[in-house]
Amino acid sequence: MPTIKLRLPSNRTLGNICVYGAMVSISAVMFMRWKLEDRVRSTEYYKLAMQTLRQHKGAVGLLGEPIKDSGFDMSNANNICNADRAQFEISVRGPKDKGTVFFWATNREKGWFIDRLELEANQHPNKRFLIKKQNDYSMEAPLERNHTELPEGVPHYERQTYPKPQPLHQAEESSAFVHTADGGRMR
Repeated sequence: MPTIKLRLPSNRTLGNICVYGAMVSISAVMFMRWKLEDRVRSTEYYKLAMQTLRQHKGAVGLLGEPIKDSGFDMSNANNICNADRAQFEISVRGPKDKGTVFFWATNREKGWFIDRLELEANQHPNKRFLIKKQNDYSMEAPLERNHTELPEGVPHYERQTYPKPQPLHQAEESSAFVHTADGGRMR
């Protein structure tokens, strides 16, 4: 019966295979990360947040013009998005300063809206500048209702006033005292 002789590759060849394999793997991961970041950059909420930042006079005064985004960290737990909500921390830079933009957005019937947008500049590390805050009013007109009457089906309760609570213990007269080593007081 014939025997088959297996010839193992040399250590140098195995080393080259490992190096090239690692380079291909790292390049594929970097490409996928770039592609994901590019997809997020092309979303409506991201463009809207950057547009709002670039049009804000205070932000332009802090960072200078033009304001460019330096990207965001995909592994940051604060950077999340789904079909209804998005929340991101984006590194930005301008000629005067660098900083981080924090924004929260929601997807409503008419499209994406920026609920809140904050800027933290490197020159002011312990301050966040509020660029845009959520409106406290809704898009629809509120229902007209007489606020003195309760709606039907809601039981009416009388407001009761309770006497002011009295302290259980009377406070001792304040006088000079010294704490003793065993926890007592001495006058």
